[in-house]
Amino acid sequence: MDAGFKNELIEWGVDWNEILDRFMGNETLIAKFMFKFLNDQSMTDLTRYLDEGNVSEAFKAVHTLKGVSANLGLKGFLTPVCELTEILRAGSMDGARDKYEIIKPKYDELIVILTKYKS
Repeated sequence: MDAGFKNELIEWGVDWNEILDRFMGNETLIAKFMFKFLNDQSMTDLTRYLDEGNVSEAFKAVHTLKGVSANLGLKGFLTPVCELTEILRAGSMDGARDKYEIIKPKYDELIVILTKYKS
């Protein structure tokens, strides 16, 4: 794995020790799964369903995002993702947009990093 890529992921908020353990020390495998995150549609779905006010579908999307984020050690936005999950799980939109506004810029930063090293 490119050292710059690894460092940017860590600076963004990837829990490197956790993910290194999860992927049995295989940095090539870590990179492969990080790049797969570029194809994950949960953030796109979350955005759409929040905009539509569809609580149940927004919950499904953020719950998926939470799972993927936890598996990849994406601690850079995991806390607000978990908090948004619980808001939507309760069937509420109260505070959902505020949490989303914390998540989205961090998500965008991660996508920039992944895209930069994808090729």
